[in-house]
Amino acid sequence: MGETPSLIQLYRYAWRESWRQRKRMDSVQRLPHEAQFLPAALELQDTPVHPAPRIFVWGIMGFAALALTWACVGKIEVVAVAPGKIVPSGKSKLIQPSETAVIKAIHVGDGQSVAVGQLLVELDPTAADADIKRLQADLLAARVDTARSSAMLDAINLNRVPASLIGTIEAADPEQVHAAQRWVQGQYQEYRSSLDLVEAEIQQRGAEIQSARAQVSSLQKTLPIASQLAEDYQRLLQQQYVARHEYLEKEQARLELQRQLQVQQAAVLQSTAAQNEARQRREGVVAQTRRTMLDLLQSSSQKTAGLMQELTKARYQEARTLLTAPVDGTVQQLAVHTVGGVVTPAQQLMVIVPREQPVEVEAMLENKDIGFVHAGQAVTVKVETFTFTKYGTVEGELISVSNDAIEDEKRGLIYSSRIRLKTDHLRVAGQDVMLSPGMSVTAEVKTDQRRVIDYFLSPLQQHRDESLRER
Repeated sequence: MGETPSLIQLYRYAWRESWRQRKRMDSVQRLPHEAQFLPAALELQDTPVHPAPRIFVWGIMGFAALALTWACVGKIEVVAVAPGKIVPSGKSKLIQPSETAVIKAIHVGDGQSVAVGQLLVELDPTAADADIKRLQADLLAARVDTARSSAMLDAINLNRVPASLIGTIEAADPEQVHAAQRWVQGQYQEYRSSLDLVEAEIQQRGAEIQSARAQVSSLQKTLPIASQLAEDYQRLLQQQYVARHEYLEKEQARLELQRQLQVQQAAVLQSTAAQNEARQRREGVVAQTRRTMLDLLQSSSQKTAGLMQELTKARYQEARTLLTAPVDGTVQQLAVHTVGGVVTPAQQLMVIVPREQPVEVEAMLENKDIGFVHAGQAVTVKVETFTFTKYGTVEGELISVSNDAIEDEKRGLIYSSRIRLKTDHLRVAGQDVMLSPGMSVTAEVKTDQRRVIDYFLSPLQQHRDESLRER
């Protein structure tokens, strides 16, 4: 007894037989005009279906298949969007004045190309010139004092008339040198006059000492004779050979000589003391004059050193009134346009962007994106000034991300990042428009790639993972 065929085999046999005979079940192919003479029901039944709906259905099915294939295979970029602005790069040069000044001339315009050393802005140098002239005059006066005091010291030490000052005073004209020479000669004459007076007194005291010593020597020789004569008369008086008044006369003469000797000895001492005092006064005159000249020399030397430093500073300030380009580049962010306007120290007048130096973008990343962002990632920058759909975007590279967050009142904690642009211009209306600092941009940091199907499956996966839970 044979095996009974299964239901599946029966269905397969029926489908195969019907597929073989599918052409037989088709209606007879009629020409369009033949169907017009048939009854309405047969006409509708025998008229072939228009191929457009079938093509449309197959088109939809094909498009759906392609879309599904692309969703499973194709990937799209995952980006972190960060608003920001274009800023000068770290190598851009700020042009700033060092002092408060008045603008005398502006020699460049915004966007102009400049060469290194080219004059940009000229500030009024009147104040700096006045300071330089004042300091030069003070410095010359200090140098004159130095030369005068040095000449006087040499004259005092060498005990000779002062040497000529010609060629010893830097930057002095002949009239100033002659005036300094006259001052030195006058000081030396006054010094010598004081010394001459003291020397005359010393010589006078010396003469008095010699005269008094001569008197003392004479009296010292005469006094013994007078004393012997008085003694002899005293013995004769005792023997009553002479009258008493004769003896008293001799004794009086002896006492007078003795008194004169004491007076002359005192005169010698007094004249010697006066002579020593005069010598001390002479030394005092020399010491006082030398000390005065040394003080003048020290003061003028210190003043010269200080004035030279101030003069160097003033000349530097004068040079800073001519603001020149430190590098070859382009002028941007020109902030002054009025001749006669006042600028303040450290005020930013303009920025010089070096040639072939790309500008940068400072973008603020949100806290939720910081974990996926790192240096080296590609960035697409959209400049808000120019519609990106019409003028395109600018490609760049993320070069740094701050380590610490910044507190923002509206956005909360954000992170600062720097993006280097690969080009510094956009093509607008057939012309290259430079990207200048201050333009608002939107940076899209390419952090990852993701399949399209994942966007549709992720909600299902999320519901699957979160379903069938008690809590």
